Amino acid sequence: MRKRIGISRNINLGWLNKAAELYISGKDEKEIIDALDEYLSLEIKSPTNLKKTRGILMNIWGRDVEGRERIKKIAIELLKTGKNENILLGHWCLMLVAYPVFTDICSIIGKMDRQRFHITNRDIKNKMFDLWGERSTLYHSIDKNIKTLKDIGVLDTLPKNRYGINRYNIENKKGIILIAYTLTYIKEKLYISTMELNNSPEFFPFEYNITIDILEDSNIFSIDRFGGELVVSR
Repeated sequence: MRKRIGISRNINLGWLNKAAELYISGKDEKEIIDALDEYLSLEIKSPTNLKKTRGILMNIWGRDVEGRERIKKIAIELLKTGKNENILLGHWCLMLVAYPVFTDICSIIGKMDRQRFHITNRDIKNKMFDLWGERSTLYHSIDKNIKTLKDIGVLDTLPKNRYGINRYNIENKKGIILIAYTLTYIKEKLYISTMELNNSPEFFPFEYNITIDILEDSNIFSIDRFGGELVVSR
């Protein structure tokens, strides 16, 4: 089955914060849609582009999806800390679970960064075409995802068509729990090793340390030993 592309418009941190604010305030889905339309219309004049942008924000924040309740709950707690790195992480995790294309792009960038390769638009696109197949909608979506990563403060443009990465240190224990929980969700495995949790390319801009003590204290995860290594499941 062909995967859906999903993200067709770039989004910025201000829009994500507004969508989160409306959801946290307790508004229902229609109220959030109406409020987002009014808010976005100040910056987006095209009705088609406004509708697409609002739809993306609704998929990330505005709608509840079965199985993602805990992720959103912890994300809200992080946003309420008021710290930039925690706010970004909360949005990031909800974007990962909402849009597989965003997850794959982040994974590709993270692997390139880990291997110390230059991060370029061309190389990201080539690797995404290998995963998804070469189609025009994907080509357009990759550009919008990269623009989003720039707009939310993760990527910077460097000379020679390369990108640099801004790093964010996560010390909040709930943030660390959210990273672990999100990874167990998107990986769709029965279990995941602690080494994989701490070296996930999907979380390339974040610096963090997931420890067994933090996971055990959360009362969310099961910790076992398999094949000589510690593994985590939820």
